[in-house]
Amino acid sequence: MVKKRKQQKGLAYSRTAFLYLLPAFVLMAIFILYPMLNTIIVSSKYDYRFLTGEFAEFSFKHYVEIIKDPIFRRACLNTVFMVFVCVPASMLSALLVALGLQSIKKFRNFLATLYYLPQVTNVIAAGFVFALIFNNNFGLLNMLLERLGFEPVAWISGVGISGSQVLYNKSYMRCLFVLFTYSMWQGLSLKVILFLGGLSSINPQYYQAARIDGTSKWNVFRKITLPLLSPTTLYVYVTSSITAFKSYSAVVALFGDSYGPAGDNTKMMITLVGYIMDQLGDYLKPGAVSMASTAAVMLLFIIMVLTALQLKITHRRVHY
Repeated sequence: MVKKRKQQKGLAYSRTAFLYLLPAFVLMAIFILYPMLNTIIVSSKYDYRFLTGEFAEFSFKHYVEIIKDPIFRRACLNTVFMVFVCVPASMLSALLVALGLQSIKKFRNFLATLYYLPQVTNVIAAGFVFALIFNNNFGLLNMLLERLGFEPVAWISGVGISGSQVLYNKSYMRCLFVLFTYSMWQGLSLKVILFLGGLSSINPQYYQAARIDGTSKWNVFRKITLPLLSPTTLYVYVTSSITAFKSYSAVVALFGDSYGPAGDNTKMMITLVGYIMDQLGDYLKPGAVSMASTAAVMLLFIIMVLTALQLKITHRRVHY
């Protein structure tokens, strides 16, 4: 009898929990699950017309076409740069800043607030500021270079080169440097706060024991700080990588809706999200929405696979 009452009580608690979670499930189904499934279906509709809903056939031809598209390959290259270059570099700089802030007592909260300000700054406005800093004619950086006796640099100029020669294009490399600088500044804010929280959660007794044993600072950092900070590091890396895959606003703010310097018609700095937005811009064109859906599905697949690989590879190195 007692066991039966406990089972009934547990069942009542479960029903109550599901009732509380039901609104969230409904919203997720409407705004996440349904759009995701619909996008996958539309991507398989060849020559899909958005207004009428007509299409030629169910096919995977759009996937073949998008892989052959040089602009899509350029978008993949730029997005890979954002994920595998900008994210690790910003994480390393954020960790160094967090370690510096953790070592001081006075003005720590004030400095942490200053570092967090970029997170609440409008992305487009900040991008315009950086575009002015790197302006070829009256940019602050070129003015500084002239004061130091150097020749001004055309940071945001030139025409992109299609194909494999893009890696050797000086204008492309300069634009990558501008994008890298902005990404470092914009991505530093939240990462510093997260690393500070992770450092604060480490039990100080570990450091006291290491100090008594005479352990060097490098070994303390390598054997205590990094392992105990690994859950925060994994979280920061995964979330930052997903955010970098969705980069769009920063590129538009820096280079405009042409995704490149003035006079460039190759969309030199386009990203995957920018490619999707470009396709959606021609939604009246037959097949445009299908191409955008195909690119979105491929982006989703890439994010899911890389996130799973990150979790798999780092599983044994994360200490909870």
